[in-house]
Amino acid sequence: MKDKLGIFFSSLCLCHCLLTPILILLMGTNMFLGALEAEWVHKLLLLPVLIIALSSIPKRWLATRNQWLLILASAGFITIVIAQFHHGVNEVWLTMLGSTSLIAAHVLSLNLTKPEATS
Repeated sequence: MKDKLGIFFSSLCLCHCLLTPILILLMGTNMFLGALEAEWVHKLLLLPVLIIALSSIPKRWLATRNQWLLILASAGFITIVIAQFHHGVNEVWLTMLGSTSLIAAHVLSLNLTKPEATS
Protein backbone atom coordinates (compact mmCIF):
# COMPACT_ATOMS: atom_id res chain seq x y z
CA MET A 1 0.00 0.00 0.00
CA LYS A 2 2.81 2.42 0.86
CA ASP A 3 4.46 1.82 -2.50
CA LYS A 4 1.24 2.68 -4.31
CA LEU A 5 0.97 5.87 -2.26
CA GLY A 6 4.62 6.58 -3.01
CA ILE A 7 3.98 6.19 -6.73
CA PHE A 8 0.94 8.47 -6.48
CA PHE A 9 2.71 11.29 -4.61
CA SER A 10 5.90 11.05 -6.66
CA SER A 11 3.77 11.14 -9.83
CA LEU A 12 1.89 14.14 -8.48
CA CYS A 13 5.22 15.87 -7.90
CA LEU A 14 6.36 14.98 -11.43
CA CYS A 15 3.10 16.25 -12.96
CA HIS A 16 3.41 19.48 -11.00
CA CYS A 17 6.90 20.01 -12.42
CA LEU A 18 5.80 19.24 -15.96
CA LEU A 19 2.46 21.00 -16.08
CA THR A 20 2.97 24.18 -14.09
CA PRO A 21 5.44 25.80 -16.53
CA ILE A 22 3.31 24.72 -19.50
CA LEU A 23 0.15 26.14 -17.94
CA ILE A 24 1.88 29.40 -17.13
CA LEU A 25 3.13 29.68 -20.72
CA LEU A 26 -0.31 28.93 -22.16
CA MET A 27 -2.49 30.81 -19.70
CA GLY A 28 -0.18 33.47 -18.33
CA THR A 29 0.21 34.09 -14.65
CA ASN A 30 -2.83 34.46 -12.50
CA MET A 31 -3.56 33.92 -8.84
CA PHE A 32 -4.12 30.15 -9.15
CA LEU A 33 -1.09 29.46 -11.31
CA GLY A 34 1.03 31.75 -9.17
CA ALA A 35 0.02 29.68 -6.14
CA LEU A 36 1.26 26.52 -7.90
CA GLU A 37 4.71 28.08 -7.99
CA ALA A 38 4.65 29.01 -4.31
CA GLU A 39 7.27 27.46 -2.06
CA TRP A 40 4.66 26.05 0.34
CA VAL A 41 3.20 23.95 -2.51
CA HIS A 42 6.62 22.39 -3.11
CA LYS A 43 7.01 21.60 0.58
CA LEU A 44 3.47 20.21 0.75
CA LEU A 45 4.20 17.87 -2.18
CA LEU A 46 7.65 16.97 -0.88
CA LEU A 47 6.59 15.92 2.60
CA PRO A 48 4.53 12.81 1.72
CA VAL A 49 7.00 11.82 -1.02
CA LEU A 50 9.90 11.68 1.41
CA ILE A 51 7.95 10.25 4.38
CA ILE A 52 6.50 7.41 2.32
CA ALA A 53 9.86 6.63 0.71
CA LEU A 54 11.56 6.52 4.10
CA SER A 55 8.85 4.35 5.63
CA SER A 56 8.61 1.78 2.85
CA ILE A 57 11.82 1.43 0.85
CA PRO A 58 14.33 0.64 3.65
CA LYS A 59 12.12 -2.17 4.97
CA ARG A 60 11.82 -3.74 1.51
CA TRP A 61 15.54 -3.34 0.89
CA LEU A 62 16.39 -5.07 4.18
CA ALA A 63 14.12 -7.96 3.20
CA THR A 64 15.44 -8.34 -0.34
CA ARG A 65 18.88 -6.68 -0.42
CA ASN A 66 18.08 -5.70 -4.01
CA GLN A 67 20.81 -3.29 -5.09
CA TRP A 68 18.66 -1.56 -7.74
CA LEU A 69 16.03 -0.73 -5.16
CA LEU A 70 18.67 0.91 -2.99
CA ILE A 71 20.26 2.76 -5.93
CA LEU A 72 16.97 4.08 -7.36
CA ALA A 73 15.54 5.09 -4.00
CA SER A 74 18.75 6.74 -2.79
CA ALA A 75 19.27 8.62 -6.06
CA GLY A 76 15.65 9.80 -6.06
CA PHE A 77 15.65 10.85 -2.43
CA ILE A 78 18.98 12.70 -2.65
CA THR A 79 18.09 14.39 -5.94
CA ILE A 80 14.76 15.66 -4.63
CA VAL A 81 16.39 17.02 -1.48
CA ILE A 82 19.15 18.72 -3.51
CA ALA A 83 16.47 20.24 -5.79
CA GLN A 84 15.11 22.16 -2.82
CA PHE A 85 18.30 24.23 -2.75
CA HIS A 86 17.89 25.28 -6.39
CA HIS A 87 15.33 27.44 -8.14
CA GLY A 88 14.02 27.72 -11.66
CA VAL A 89 14.98 25.25 -14.35
CA ASN A 90 17.52 23.39 -12.20
CA GLU A 91 14.93 22.73 -9.51
CA VAL A 92 12.46 21.44 -12.09
CA TRP A 93 14.92 19.06 -13.76
CA LEU A 94 16.30 17.76 -10.49
CA THR A 95 12.83 17.21 -9.07
CA MET A 96 11.66 15.43 -12.22
CA LEU A 97 14.73 13.17 -12.13
CA GLY A 98 14.27 12.45 -8.42
CA SER A 99 10.54 11.79 -8.77
CA THR A 100 11.12 9.42 -11.68
CA SER A 101 13.77 7.54 -9.69
CA LEU A 102 11.45 7.22 -6.70
CA ILE A 103 8.58 6.03 -8.90
CA ALA A 104 10.88 3.38 -10.36
CA ALA A 105 11.98 2.36 -6.84
CA HIS A 106 8.38 2.01 -5.65
CA VAL A 107 7.44 -0.02 -8.76
CA LEU A 108 10.44 -2.30 -8.18
CA SER A 109 9.48 -2.61 -4.52
CA LEU A 110 5.96 -3.64 -5.52
CA ASN A 111 7.38 -6.24 -7.91
CA LEU A 112 9.64 -7.57 -5.18
CA THR A 113 6.65 -8.10 -2.88
CA LYS A 114 4.75 -10.25 -5.38
CA PRO A 115 5.01 -13.93 -4.61
CA GLU A 116 7.05 -15.78 -7.18
CA ALA A 117 5.00 -17.78 -9.63
CA THR A 118 5.28 -21.50 -9.18
CA SER A 119 5.58 -23.71 -12.22
